[in-house]
Amino acid sequence: MAEGPTPLFINVYMYAINKASARVLGKSATVLSRCVTDDLWQYLVSRGLLPEKPSPEDLRRLFVETLGVARDLVYEEKSGEVIFTFKGVTLREFMEAIMKERLQPVVCPFTSILAKACEEMITGKLVIWKIEPLDAENLRVICRRTLN
Repeated sequence: MAEGPTPLFINVYMYAINKASARVLGKSATVLSRCVTDDLWQYLVSRGLLPEKPSPEDLRRLFVETLGVARDLVYEEKSGEVIFTFKGVTLREFMEAIMKERLQPVVCPFTSILAKACEEMITGKLVIWKIEPLDAENLRVICRRTLN
């Protein structure tokens, strides 16, 4: 018997939450994600898993080494966008299902943590503009600066 939730359970759970959120809440599901993000951010900082002013390396360490979400996380900034590319994501079943159904993930607080971390690094407001599955194992999260 597995100790704790299996990767399959996490994939199925993420798929169900995102599909239901998209169906019931539509675009307003992003408001829910932002609230979850704020609470998750406080939790990660209070547990010492992420500093209040993280660097790209702190984020890579969190997502790759601590949480095991991907084999690598690449950070780049260009033309007012901050782009994170997750390589070798461990949520393969989830990625395949959302790609097959052409669902845009709406409740994905860990990707929102990326935007919040960047806001802290660059001292500005960012929003997740696009979550782009490149294939079943690689994902790009594109954040854009807002005018506020």
